[in-house]
Amino acid sequence: MRIIITGGTGFLGKRLSRKLKDHKHEIMSYDIVDGYDILNTKQLEEAFISFKPNCVIHLAACADLNIFAKKPEISYKINVIGTRNILNLCEKYNSRLLFASTCCCYGNNNTHPSDETSPTCPTESYAKSKKESEKDILKIGLPHCCMRLATFYGPEMRPALAPAVFIEKSHKNEVIEIHGTGKQTRTMTYVDDIVSGIITIAESPPKFNIINITTEEIVSVLDMVEHAKKVTGNNVVCSYTKDREGQIYEEVIHSKRLQSLGWKWQTSFKEGMQNSYKYYLNNKEKW
Repeated sequence: MRIIITGGTGFLGKRLSRKLKDHKHEIMSYDIVDGYDILNTKQLEEAFISFKPNCVIHLAACADLNIFAKKPEISYKINVIGTRNILNLCEKYNSRLLFASTCCCYGNNNTHPSDETSPTCPTESYAKSKKESEKDILKIGLPHCCMRLATFYGPEMRPALAPAVFIEKSHKNEVIEIHGTGKQTRTMTYVDDIVSGIITIAESPPKFNIINITTEEIVSVLDMVEHAKKVTGNNVVCSYTKDREGQIYEEVIHSKRLQSLGWKWQTSFKEGMQNSYKYYLNNKEKW
């Protein structure tokens, strides 16, 4: 299979690219760091014409909430207009689109557990932009798929992600700042389990137009901090600050559709934090 991966040099993209190559697929990385812009429709179409993809795995996005707040217009264009450009070309050139959406689309929907049929209630700009793109894709339906990814972490993760912050603060014996009560829950999923989930979808016949990719293990923010303390061996102090706007308070999400395709997550949060800390130390205390 010939696959274009947008955002192919990012945290998830580079790990996905490596694994897809192991599966003998031909990969083209389409990433802004290499000069490829999803808002440049001429350049994007040239990639479709020259590479002739069977599938596009669209990971490229503005995911940083701080950047979204500072530059809402360009962030919206990247996430919504960029996705629309890709969808239009997938339709024109008969390519399947696997769109990286987010489990944050469920927001505070008061439905626990949530599955792909549950109501969506995104609470912040990033998730709202993903939900808008989902609407465009769902109007067409199969063979395209909206993949709702859990918050993922692991080696090479962005330094701003909570597990990275907690590990680094704990390692350096610095105070860990917790927003709100710390009782907020997530189905944090190890990056390689996200990778295997995407590959399962890509290699399976189109069956569902929305699929959650998530562990069903639930961890709170306080749990994350405790794991960071355990892996580093440092009992650091925590301080509490005002909760952030748009906070999701409870996340309980199922992945039965993906499991029906033969997928199962492999890495517990405990193991994932251990792997992440080992990487951090081996990489000279950098992510």
